[in-house]
Amino acid sequence: MTTAAQVKRLVRPLLQRNPDLALVGRWVVVKPVHHVLRAISIGRSSDPKSFVPTCAANFLFQPNARLHFFWGTRIEGGWDVDVPELAEKLADAIEREALPSLRSITAIDDFVRFAHGAWPEDHKPYVDVALGDFKAAQSMCDFFAGLNGHYGIRQEECENVVRELCPRIAANDRRGLAQLLHAYEAASVKQLKLEKYWEPTPFPIELQS
Repeated sequence: MTTAAQVKRLVRPLLQRNPDLALVGRWVVVKPVHHVLRAISIGRSSDPKSFVPTCAANFLFQPNARLHFFWGTRIEGGWDVDVPELAEKLADAIEREALPSLRSITAIDDFVRFAHGAWPEDHKPYVDVALGDFKAAQSMCDFFAGLNGHYGIRQEECENVVRELCPRIAANDRRGLAQLLHAYEAASVKQLKLEKYWEPTPFPIELQS
């Protein structure tokens, strides 16, 4: 299990070589932060001398008490703190295996294509709304209204969609929906301590004529 001090030492060469990266807790975040958080997690391990680096990403504009990376790929290697020149080897692996993919995600559409829709059902209404796809969003409203706790989705998540999103979708309230997504995103950014690197930007729904 790596400590915060060990994480700082481990990622120092990586940060020095890549000025668009920043360390936030145990995450190396790709800057700037917009609607999608792109990061490398320096995860803990049951072995006190090892750690688990993972390339991961997630949307920021949905209301979650805790934001989890639902998409991620482990960066393979022998990540033991006693390995010689470990920090340089970690930087090499991240630059080779993670950064090209993460840097290619510059918009919501990029992540939709990249992840091939591989996110939980409770994320989809927010993605549809952000992209301005009202037909798909209304379909998701009908789906969530009839769930009654099925499909492993928490009742709280269903209720939030039905209560917050669906009335605005039914009213074609683009401004209200955009304001709601901005509020969700700002709350996520604050909770995750990303304010320094966050650049608020319009959602696609706001740019459609």
